[in-house]
Amino acid sequence: MTGDVVAAVRLSVPGKVILMGEHAAVYGRSAVVAAVGCRLAVEGNLKLPAGKEESGRVRLDLPDLGIDEEHSWGAIDEFTARARRRWQAFRRREASFRPADELSALVRIAVGEALASLPALAASNLTGQDLELRLRSGVPVGAGLGSSAAAAIGVVAAVRSLAGATRPVPGHGSDVAEDELVAIEAAALEVERRQHGFPSGIDSGTVLRGGVLLVRRVGDELRFDDLPRPEWLSGAVEILDSGTPGQTTGAVVTAVRRRYDEEPERTAAVFDRIEAAVESFRAALQDGGPRDAAAAIAEGHCALVELGVVPPAVARRIASVEAAGGAAKISGAGALAGESAGALICMLAGRPAGTVDGLSDLEPVDVAIGAGGLRFEGRGADRL
Repeated sequence: MTGDVVAAVRLSVPGKVILMGEHAAVYGRSAVVAAVGCRLAVEGNLKLPAGKEESGRVRLDLPDLGIDEEHSWGAIDEFTARARRRWQAFRRREASFRPADELSALVRIAVGEALASLPALAASNLTGQDLELRLRSGVPVGAGLGSSAAAAIGVVAAVRSLAGATRPVPGHGSDVAEDELVAIEAAALEVERRQHGFPSGIDSGTVLRGGVLLVRRVGDELRFDDLPRPEWLSGAVEILDSGTPGQTTGAVVTAVRRRYDEEPERTAAVFDRIEAAVESFRAALQDGGPRDAAAAIAEGHCALVELGVVPPAVARRIASVEAAGGAAKISGAGALAGESAGALICMLAGRPAGTVDGLSDLEPVDVAIGAGGLRFEGRGADRL
């Protein structure tokens, strides 16, 4: 890929944390979520094909994964189509959920879904050129902090921007028109479906918008409303990484779905308990304080244990926090078994995590809660 650069883009996307409401949100309940200050950066270039090739190529530079690979646009399209067919068979319950297992799969699918989201002429113009994408991520993988959502939003936004879909709007927080944000979000959700089965859409919506948000389902759509960020929030809530879960997000989500199919009333009652904890946490942010928030976290944890997504080893760690006068819960899908479950949301009543039995060996995730969302480092794609 040595042709002249005709367009370039640089952008970044935050991670996210689900403060309350995981799993239940997939089934219509509300959640409290926040973007966090670890960010994934995407750099993209669009180049004229070198030589006399009739169509361009796609180069993916993913140094965090040790990947530098090149594909034809046709190969990207076919890879995405296969992933789409597998998901559709899963949705129809004709097959079990099976995501692509190649390391670069999510990025390739994100390029393909971004291409599919474009008008025919824009897509044709794009595939006639060479695309280069480089991703560097500060969002921990497997910690429940939205690494896949950040990658999906970042790649889709970059590809659509390079294709000319992004229209800068001065004064807009993300510098992107509202209809373009809708298109980015829709395509990124398709990417998440290919890798996770039935995602709620909360992760991608949160990293796109940023802030601290109450998420509710209104009809067939998610509604994101800003919530207050009281002064006590950043000091009272800590995020610790318990380690990469032994099961993928898709596997855990599928297990919860199976439980719901087999025991709908009992499982719905658990979801109702989680939603009540969401409302208590929301009230703590608006009118209460850290004690109210800790009580909500404790109730949310109990419901998640009953749902089966908190392995016993992780539950023992959380019991140590409670014995020390604090509260904790998983954030994200959790796990079905093993020693780890990704990120833990902890309120430790002023005690350092290193002094609490069961937490001293865990890595803190030092990030600001309520970070900004998708951010173009400039005004979208620069035409050169």
